[in-house]
Amino acid sequence: MPKAKRLPSGSYRTQVYIGKDENGKKRLESFTAPTARESELMAAQFKADLTRKRGSDMTVGEAIRGYIRAKEAVLSPKTVKEYKGMERNHYGPLKDKSIRKITSEDLQLYISSLVVSHNPKTIANIYGLLSASLSLFCPDRVFNVHLPKKIKKKQIAPSDDEIKVLYDASDRELKIIIALAAFGSCRRGEIAAIKYADVSPQGVTIHADFVENEHKNWIYKEMPKTAESVRFIRLPQSTLELIGSGDPDSFIIPKTPTAIARRFEHLRDRLGLHHIRLHDLRHYFASIAVTLDIPQNYIADFGGWKKDSPVLREVYQNKIIPISEQYAGKLTDHFTGIIGE
Repeated sequence: MPKAKRLPSGSYRTQVYIGKDENGKKRLESFTAPTARESELMAAQFKADLTRKRGSDMTVGEAIRGYIRAKEAVLSPKTVKEYKGMERNHYGPLKDKSIRKITSEDLQLYISSLVVSHNPKTIANIYGLLSASLSLFCPDRVFNVHLPKKIKKKQIAPSDDEIKVLYDASDRELKIIIALAAFGSCRRGEIAAIKYADVSPQGVTIHADFVENEHKNWIYKEMPKTAESVRFIRLPQSTLELIGSGDPDSFIIPKTPTAIARRFEHLRDRLGLHHIRLHDLRHYFASIAVTLDIPQNYIADFGGWKKDSPVLREVYQNKIIPISEQYAGKLTDHFTGIIGE
């Protein structure tokens, strides 16, 4: 998908190739907007509409590839990678079928064939891309397909004692990793993306992530300013002292998200705590916050969850900043007690 270019005026322009004129000269359609994202989104929508008009009888495979191309500019590298992987590895019996002739029965038979070898969540993801692609290129068609019910797994969060065992057995770097995950509810990509410039005497600003693209390269990515994941986390003072100071542009943990997770896994395996994943420390954070009677909307705010996330139930309550500070302090005091400093 074409990328936006900044104009001397400060606006952004994205150009889409629409063919050649009678003289063989390239024809381009331009889309100008105040931001690169808006410009690219307008261009992506135009290209999708153009493809829809030209491909009224395209195949399912062409529709899926067209959907990915149309949305690539506005999706995360991780999502693009996942979509392209699904397009390569699935939809075989359907790929050559016309999107105008495919039926609900065709789709249902394909979904039912996946039940033996795939779990319900994977099947839902496979159908999600297929359904979105068909909706983009033939929005007038409605399909009736039943998906297998998702199996709800019982989640057990680590205990205070297990967190303390992990923390006490850690070196400086692992202590910081565990504290950021368990006391700041940070994901591994967020931990890898923290720079010294993000650290203050009170805590850490989380505003970036490392995501893996389709070529399996980790890419540093600023989060959208409206995303719930952009937040300020307070940490025990001893953790902030461990982080210390450094070059503002240097990462406090100069490792990829994969390497960060592996460091933690080696520690937990050495301690015999094989059932605990690094991501489970976020479950620990949420569970402790609940036991401390912190309302759900504040937990969502502190942990970077959406207010309507299935992880945390919706609470229709406005934030009050002084109360928010009180709850944040309550969490920090509890975590300081766990590590005994």
